[in-house]
Amino acid sequence: MRAAAAERFRLIETLSDRFSVSWLCKQLGVARRGFYAWRQRQQNPGRGARENGAITPEVPAVFEQHRGFYGAPRIHQELRATGRLVGRHRVAQLLHKAALKAKTRRGYRP
Repeated sequence: MRAAAAERFRLIETLSDRFSVSWLCKQLGVARRGFYAWRQRQQNPGRGARENGAITPEVPAVFEQHRGFYGAPRIHQELRATGRLVGRHRVAQLLHKAALKAKTRRGYRP
């Protein structure tokens, strides 16, 4: 979801006690059903969001444990070795959200 829409939805939530939700949605250019779907996701996050919440602290820990040289494929292997069922692309996504990028080792040059 775009951050701008989430900001609008938060604004609608704060102003909904003074104005109608349908009027606020119309003024801010968002769909009313989008607002209610966003609010439902905030109150009851889906399975993927819960799993991300459980894995999120582990990904930077493995990254730092290997001094920033491990990228998504290797972190994925580490997590799988510890029994975590997680996909490589999800690990890559969590690395991107945490603004972590693996260092590359320079080859030997005589």
